[in-house]
Amino acid sequence: MIANKKKKVELISSLSRFGALFILVVIGSMISDVFLSGRNISNVITNASVMIILGVGQTIAIITNGPDLSAGSIMTICAVIAAILVKTFGMFFLWAFGLAIILGIALGLLNGFMISKVGIPSFISTYGLQWAVFGFAYLILRGYVLYDFTASFRFLGNGYLFGFIQMPIAVMIIVVISGIAVMKWTTLGRRFYSVGANSESARLSGVDTDKTVIYAFMISGGLAALAGIVLVARINAVQADIGRSYLLPVIATVFMGGTSPTGGQGSIIGTVIGALIIAIVQNGMNLLAVPSEWREAIIGALIIITVLIDILVRKRFTHLQKA
Repeated sequence: MIANKKKKVELISSLSRFGALFILVVIGSMISDVFLSGRNISNVITNASVMIILGVGQTIAIITNGPDLSAGSIMTICAVIAAILVKTFGMFFLWAFGLAIILGIALGLLNGFMISKVGIPSFISTYGLQWAVFGFAYLILRGYVLYDFTASFRFLGNGYLFGFIQMPIAVMIIVVISGIAVMKWTTLGRRFYSVGANSESARLSGVDTDKTVIYAFMISGGLAALAGIVLVARINAVQADIGRSYLLPVIATVFMGGTSPTGGQGSIIGTVIGALIIAIVQNGMNLLAVPSEWREAIIGALIIITVLIDILVRKRFTHLQKA
């Protein structure tokens, strides 16, 4: 009975986010004739792809144990390493990408170990690693910007799959489908939810909570690395703080998507919708030429309003179910 009520609350919450997304699309079509053009829609989704890839990993981390505050720095260092291996050492780009992603997974493993085995809270552990990794990235590049990569390197960011699907979108779709499959249809996904909801109860039920937390942060680290590679391949340049601007927006995106800050509740689809909402608003402001000083304030207000509406919808529906 309780499970059915919870599912109904989740359904209503999801429908409210889909409704918000639909309303934004309608408004966008009204403010500009260009908005619904195939090229503009493709640009909106492409721009959201990096945030979504990063957001899938962040969603899993938050559901399980808490936000991964090192995601932006892992994104940066892995992109820097991949760029150096290709640009400076002439390594084949796929080998460079693979090593960078392995590095991201290893840094996620380090996070998970410090949280689960050492007992450092996730906020402190990931925040500390963030500064250490950003510092290492600055040390490697020493203020330089690497740019003008090979066509094969840039293909992941600017190429097309089957001649019509932009590669960032293709990578994002694969990541989203894989994330949904893991969270919905695997034992590991169910363990992520159970550990996040009540770690002690999960442990008493036979779940290896330490290993589950480690896996969650390894996934977050690996996807942060992939997001960094896709971003650098798209913009054809990398510097030591390239991932810094993504951290807070991606956490906000995950919360906008309905993932609970306390863990145990959330979905990949919700994160995708949250990222698309932000991307559409940013695109609309570009089309309207909104002054830059207003944009962050508008995005911030949107995040607060969206999360507030989600909370109110959940509380209202839960109250009606109890009545």
